[in-house]
Amino acid sequence: MKEIVRNGRRVLVHTWWMVLSLVFLLTACTVEESNGPNKSEEAVEPVPSESDEAVKPTPIKKGDWQLPGLVDRSGKPIEVETPGPVTGKHLDVTDFGADPNPDSHDDAAAIRKALDAAEPGDEVLLPAGTYDLRSTDPNDESANIVLRSGVDLRGEGQEKTILLTSLDGEEDSRVIRGSGVHDILVADFTITSRYEGPLGDDPDDGNSGGGPMYGIHLGAKEGQASTQIMVENLSIRRFERHGISVKASREVTISGNHISEATAIGPGGQGYGIAIEGSRDQHDPDAANDSRHNVVIGNTFDGKHLRHSILLQFPTHNNLVADNTIVGSHLDAIDLHGEGEYLNEVRHNTVVGSQRAGIALGNSGGAKNKHDASGSGNWVHSNNLIGNRQGVLVILGTPDTLIKNNWITAGENSKVGIEVHNGPGTELYGNHITGGTDGFWAIQLTEDRGSEGRGKGIPSDIRIEFNVIRQATNGIRIDAGENLKLLKNSLNGIDGTKLRVADGIDGVKVE
Repeated sequence: MKEIVRNGRRVLVHTWWMVLSLVFLLTACTVEESNGPNKSEEAVEPVPSESDEAVKPTPIKKGDWQLPGLVDRSGKPIEVETPGPVTGKHLDVTDFGADPNPDSHDDAAAIRKALDAAEPGDEVLLPAGTYDLRSTDPNDESANIVLRSGVDLRGEGQEKTILLTSLDGEEDSRVIRGSGVHDILVADFTITSRYEGPLGDDPDDGNSGGGPMYGIHLGAKEGQASTQIMVENLSIRRFERHGISVKASREVTISGNHISEATAIGPGGQGYGIAIEGSRDQHDPDAANDSRHNVVIGNTFDGKHLRHSILLQFPTHNNLVADNTIVGSHLDAIDLHGEGEYLNEVRHNTVVGSQRAGIALGNSGGAKNKHDASGSGNWVHSNNLIGNRQGVLVILGTPDTLIKNNWITAGENSKVGIEVHNGPGTELYGNHITGGTDGFWAIQLTEDRGSEGRGKGIPSDIRIEFNVIRQATNGIRIDAGENLKLLKNSLNGIDGTKLRVADGIDGVKVE
């Protein structure tokens, strides 16, 4: 099912309850402990289809926001507003003195002149070529280019138009900045830097880096969010902190971009591909800078030099992360970063070869802000997770996560398909898990030791239902927990142990 319907530049995204209900037949399979290999080739019982009507997310009370994804407070789907069509002039930056030849004079000033001359409804065009950005805006020394509401900025193609910045390590430096702006398309060019040093490859090294801190930074101004913005078909590389950063804003659509080559991936916020953030102390959904209804869709990431590819942080909610493709990441590829992120939907992404989890909820790090649990009601479904250390990881007290209909294929370095520590109310439903080498478990529940005292606990009120584990090394392992339900799971072709329950765990219901 196509997730976005586009008409011109208008984007409509629909959510789970709009899909058709399907009726399915299920055959129960009792999971038994095995002391040796099981080479059964019996057919796997039918499991729930990809329809998400089968198990709906349980309404969560967070204020009066209750359901995940792109819905309003009542649970009704919302249309994410994107920029309207160009209705005015097309301003060519070369007419304002920009030189598309490499190693020219400063082109940033000419681009700023074109933006200043534009009116809402106009478009500033960057013809094919390389634009040398050597100066910052007179009114904002942190940025080469400052966006204006209602004025688009568009190149001639992702690899045809190049913005080459001379920013190199300056604090909070941005190539493009928008603060409290609205109704803007930014599209069809590359952002990179003159930085020629090594790229980030050590997540413990906090002393590396160079180039701009941010490729694109969108945020609020005087408490007013940036809104109705589309960032589309960009290539962003050779930045230090975030390729695209969205802070305390809403209805920002980030689509079709390629992000790679961070210059550092150390602690404290380096090497993130796309980051959607709320404000640390903002917990009021009625506030003008409440972070919600952002869309990260159809982007690609080369994670060889990224710490995290996609990150949600602080109490941002009701965002959609969908149809992205990630190859590698040094830490969790899609990370809900342990600062109360709630009611977000993560679906139909492909994550291959992350050195940590493909998708993680909760985080033990934090240099300035000590992380712990993500918020309640996040919905992780229909993702394709291949060869990651963990497919999905839930830790540090993250509550009420629905993990449904994901396809998880273990690789040589995979440890667990779905791993739950302290994650009260987690539901695992209809996931398909296969593969693995010695020591791999398809599903594992284990004690959470916490992080400096934060998030310590055991899995509780966990429901594991209608999952299919086939041709895997081991099945389900329960090292700790209480009030655990294992219902109608299907395990076939398991090389090792189907079910292992540690001594002393009571109240495990198995059907």
